[in-house]
Amino acid sequence: MQSNVPEWASVQPAGGERHLPVYLLLDTSGSMDGAPIQSVQSGLEQFQQETASDPFARDVVRVGVITFNSNAQVLSGGLVPISSFQPPHLSASGVTRVDLAFNRLVESMDRDVVKAVKGGQKGDWKPAVFILTDGYPTDENGNVTDRLWRPARDAVTNRPKGQIKPSSIVAVGCGPNVDDATLKAMSTGMAFRMGTSEAAFAALFQYLSQSITSSVQPGGNLDDPFADVQPSSDLIRIP
Repeated sequence: MQSNVPEWASVQPAGGERHLPVYLLLDTSGSMDGAPIQSVQSGLEQFQQETASDPFARDVVRVGVITFNSNAQVLSGGLVPISSFQPPHLSASGVTRVDLAFNRLVESMDRDVVKAVKGGQKGDWKPAVFILTDGYPTDENGNVTDRLWRPARDAVTNRPKGQIKPSSIVAVGCGPNVDDATLKAMSTGMAFRMGTSEAAFAALFQYLSQSITSSVQPGGNLDDPFADVQPSSDLIRIP
């Protein structure tokens, strides 16, 4: 995508001043093993290539990848410039601890997102958060439960004044073993479900990259990066 506003760089903050944090919370539980986890791996590479090729996004977007199974970890090592982001190798095992992913998200937002300073720098834009899962959230024993993930999610969205919280959380469920109500409850607005074909994953990550690159164009919606791009028919919006 080529910019039709060549002077954009001259009016944007210099590198290192203000960025758009994008967090990808990815389910790597045992049920994702095989073709699904391979498709997510390919999708991450697609997302990096498409987003980094945009002249606006490559200077603004910072990405953080948080995987969750029986544990959760920030595989990207924090927020990384999209131009230098190297998609981490993914492997699937364990159960679906969505709560731990939300915990890691809070830790990274506090550590890696630049806060505004009164009378000084504006700080980064609010993070955009994207969750992909193929099943119900569980406890440490694999038992389906809302007991852990709901308070962890609330700790992300209901933070005290002055603390960083996301501009939006979009949840996507892949495969037959997802619950629309749970996905909707995870999100702050839009939520989707999809199949597990390679084409569906490609469409998902294309929607993700298009949403982010659209939001950083002049006049784009940085307050809700997922608001203005219509997904393909492979993504079914949950009403």
